Formats: sequence, structure tokens, C-alpha cells
Amino acid sequence: MAWDEWEQLKADALARRQEGMRLDSAAAAGGGGGGTGDSADLKTNKSGKKAAVNSLRDEIRPDTDTAGSHTDESSSATVREFSGWATGSGLKAAHEEWNLQVKSLKGRLGEDQTALEKTHQDFQYLDLGIGGQIVQIDTGHETRREG
Repeated sequence: MAWDEWEQLKADALARRQEGMRLDSAAAAGGGGGGTGDSADLKTNKSGKKAAVNSLRDEIRPDTDTAGSHTDESSSATVREFSGWATGSGLKAAHEEWNLQVKSLKGRLGEDQTALEKTHQDFQYLDLGIGGQIVQIDTGHETRREG
């Protein structure tokens, strides 16, 4: 094998390797970007988060409370009717588990609501922090001062 041919094979292999290696978020050759976005900017949907928070606060969490407590009265009455029977103790255990699951779901919904509310604030702090770092970048140009 001639030296020139060897150098060409190495150059071809390097070119194939570089074409195949890119981050998912890096723009592909010919435009476009990784992921689903049309641009490389990080964006947040403020109105969507607000609608989700409002829905959690005004509908989903109250409806979960209503649905969760809906079974309390009838289940308690049924447990009393079957007291002393295996059915009564089984219903009581099932009702206790139901209450634990409802409590867990309500807690999770509350955490989701809090996280969505906090996200807007976090993005504002992030923007301010990055803006502060950008201001500190030395461009190498002297600023002109009037004096």
C-alpha cells in the first residue's frame, strides 16, 4: 500500500467519524436542530404553565378531594354492616388503602402545582444570572468614556 493511499484512508475514516459524531442538540448539516425545536433557544411556555397551575388549583385538586371523600360515608356504613365478618375487615382495609392512595395523589398534585409555579421564577433568575455573566465578558475593546 502506498503512503498516499494510507493517508487518504485515514482522512476518509476521520471524515466519517466526524460526520457521525454530534450532539442531539447540535444543528445537523443543512439546517435544523436536534430534538423537536426549530431553534436552539431554550423556551418556556408561560401561558401553558399558568393554565396548568390554574387547572390544578381550581379543578383537579378540588375534584380529587370530592372523589376521594365520596366513598367515605357509604364505605363506613358498609363496614359497620359487615362488622365481625371477614368481608367487613376486608372492606375496612380496602377503604384505608383507598384513603392512603387519595392522600398520596393529592400530595403529588400539590407538588406538581408548586413546581410549575416555581418554574417561572427559576427561569427569571437563570436569565438574570446569564445576563450578568455576559455583561462581564471582556470583549477586548476599550469602552469610550466621555469626560
